Amino acid sequence: MLRFSAWQGFDEVQTVAFFSLMKKLHGACISTSYDNMDECFQYFKELILCHSVQRPPWSIELYSAVQVRAMTKYVVDTFFHHFHLYKYAFTSKLILDIKFHYDDKPQQTRELRELAVYSDNEVENSEQEVTTE
Repeated sequence: MLRFSAWQGFDEVQTVAFFSLMKKLHGACISTSYDNMDECFQYFKELILCHSVQRPPWSIELYSAVQVRAMTKYVVDTFFHHFHLYKYAFTSKLILDIKFHYDDKPQQTRELRELAVYSDNEVENSEQEVTTE
């Protein structure tokens, strides 16, 4: 980003604002584990608009239209090109453990489970007797 800022001829204020803009964009992108590329690009457009139009106190014109176009191309070609890599590297992992509980189904007790295992063993033994005869 420093090389891009120098190549575009940004002064110190423009360079710092560009870094701040990219930091906010990165923070918004990794704030959730969902695929939010479209929302992040919309957020980028809102941020860049706030710095390219003179409407005090809501926005201040730091960049010209040519600079905004160059910044947008740079961010799309670099940040959004590697968006999924950044998502994987910086987003917290989400682990989901699902347990189902049915209200209308009674809970199995230990005795019922032992009885079911005993019944299964009896069926297997009787099948073996039939096949050996």
